[in-house]
Amino acid sequence: MSRRSLGITLGTSLVLGAGGITALAVAFAANGPPGTTTVKTSFGRARISRAERQSRLSADAATASGHAGHPMTGGRSLQPVNMTYGDHVLVQLDVFNESDEDQMFSPGQLRLRGNSQPWLVVNRWNDLVPGLLAPGSELRTNISFLVPSDATAFTALFDDISNPGGAPIDLPLPAVAWRTGFLEAGHA
Repeated sequence: MSRRSLGITLGTSLVLGAGGITALAVAFAANGPPGTTTVKTSFGRARISRAERQSRLSADAATASGHAGHPMTGGRSLQPVNMTYGDHVLVQLDVFNESDEDQMFSPGQLRLRGNSQPWLVVNRWNDLVPGLLAPGSELRTNISFLVPSDATAFTALFDDISNPGGAPIDLPLPAVAWRTGFLEAGHA
């Protein structure tokens, strides 16, 4: 929601009293859970509604599996020597098809970039089979990315394949929560 829209909404709320508060609640609900931003696509809308980060390996698992990793900046996790990334980020992507036609959709349309590396990372796992998104429908999918342990911030890019030749859309991430534990305790 832009500052201008927020100002208009708040001003309306003050003038309309109880009816204005209802309008404000509807405006925030349209943007999704707190901390998320809905972005317009050529066929509807998309947003990342949740993001969590977790270490892949515990110190014991890294040693037992032959990964002589080094501690991440801040000492949270190990970066395996075999150049695979030491952390993973799990995001929840919501996609809304507001067009009158079926739209092709794949979780692979979302890519992530950590601030410590110049390249984009494709997903390593998701819970959705690529296919058609029916008109007027919405979906929620979980997508996991391996990321560098030294990355402190992330950007997400969404490929809007319904807009050929268009640039990928920046999709803001909400605050990334740190999840305790390890993704692959028995990683070999």
